[in-house]
Amino acid sequence: MESTRRNGAARQRRPQKEEIRAPRPTTMEKEHASFRSPGGGSAAARRRSNCLLALLTIIALLGVAILLAAVGLYMKSQQAGGGLEGVFRGLTGGEKRKEESTVEEVEESTENKEYLRKLVKAVNDQPGIGWKAKFNKFGVKNKSYGFKYTRNETEVRKYLEHLKRYFNSDRMKKHLAEIDSLSASSLPTHFDARTKWAHCPSISNVPNQGGCGSCYAVASIGVASDRACIASNGTFVSLLSPQDVLGCCSVCGNCFGGDPLKALTYWVEEGIVTGGRDGCRPYGFDLSCGVPCSPGTFRKSETERVCKKQCQSIYYQNDYDADKHFASIAYSMYPRSMTMDAGGTVREQVPSIIGHLNSTSPTPLSLNEIRTVLKKELYLSGPFTMAFPVTEEFLHYSSGVFVPHPVEEFLSRVVYWHVVKVIGWGQGESGEHYWLCVNSFGRNWGDNGVFKINTDSMEKFGLEYETALA
Repeated sequence: MESTRRNGAARQRRPQKEEIRAPRPTTMEKEHASFRSPGGGSAAARRRSNCLLALLTIIALLGVAILLAAVGLYMKSQQAGGGLEGVFRGLTGGEKRKEESTVEEVEESTENKEYLRKLVKAVNDQPGIGWKAKFNKFGVKNKSYGFKYTRNETEVRKYLEHLKRYFNSDRMKKHLAEIDSLSASSLPTHFDARTKWAHCPSISNVPNQGGCGSCYAVASIGVASDRACIASNGTFVSLLSPQDVLGCCSVCGNCFGGDPLKALTYWVEEGIVTGGRDGCRPYGFDLSCGVPCSPGTFRKSETERVCKKQCQSIYYQNDYDADKHFASIAYSMYPRSMTMDAGGTVREQVPSIIGHLNSTSPTPLSLNEIRTVLKKELYLSGPFTMAFPVTEEFLHYSSGVFVPHPVEEFLSRVVYWHVVKVIGWGQGESGEHYWLCVNSFGRNWGDNGVFKINTDSMEKFGLEYETALA
């Protein structure tokens, strides 16, 4: 039959009745025919049937899952009194809430910016105020971020005992004698530690704390770096690591804030490794979130804060333990208390240099006398930290000697308490005292990362001054 179709040579005799011819097979049928089994069945057909059955099973299971989900949403909406409309809300409510939240955030942001621009204008329009502001899009209004702080009373009490021991040490007695013997008249009207100790580059370093509320660690370990260099007469010039404190000091604080005095105590007791970009433990938090970053970014950084007792791979000078550098004593310059418990109800007094001098003086020291003692400390041994309340307008500082403005409703404008490094002092155009400070917002903030501040109106809030001796 096949040969007959191909060449028309030996033809069959036509039957009496006309032959009913089958339709000519298609190309696909021919291809399928080549796979027929000897028994006459089709493997391809069986595969198609199996695939179809599997597909129908999957569709059926998906249908059951969707039906169950719909029933669950319906039951939930019935409990809320929503009926079928509640099902619709359940499916779209998340998107609606997200959209409404975004609108509210935009409106709040616009309102805040208008408020802050007016605040900046009020500063710049105020005659004789002594400083200039420049609108900073990263400035924020006072608000509560709901940060939770925890304290281990046993560990905090150990640190307080360390501080008491330091203050009764021979090293402190020697230091107090040095302060007493330095004549107040020998202090210059203007002083800059960067000039006196030009061989210590760390004094000029302007850090950026980024998206972590680590000012207490950044400023205090900046002081540690400076004082280590000064004490070594310039033979030690590395930056020490605030990251080491942030990760491994369990009582110092976290990305929501902390205590510089505890960080300096940690320097004495545990030692601190080198930092900077190429030291043992570089600073590791995000710097791209602003200048400065909003406290709203601190939660993410807090989840990334870990204790890592290992140097980064490019650092080969020492291993972690061998890279530790230590101080001899840490101390507070100004009377203050320390919170002992998580609830903040138990507080104990910390020994301080000003407190000691007040106790041995026939009359309490005046503000000018207190500042003279602080100047002596800075002139003899190097920078110290200062903690003060930051108001909304401070974040827009550009140049001059900062004072809060307006003075009215000062507390309502406090964004947070902030810790900075004090490197000098001077007098403004009207003869008012100011401190010269290095901030932790990077060099693009303020006057190349540095600012001057008149603290007259803030002293009543209990400013804190902390330091240590290498």
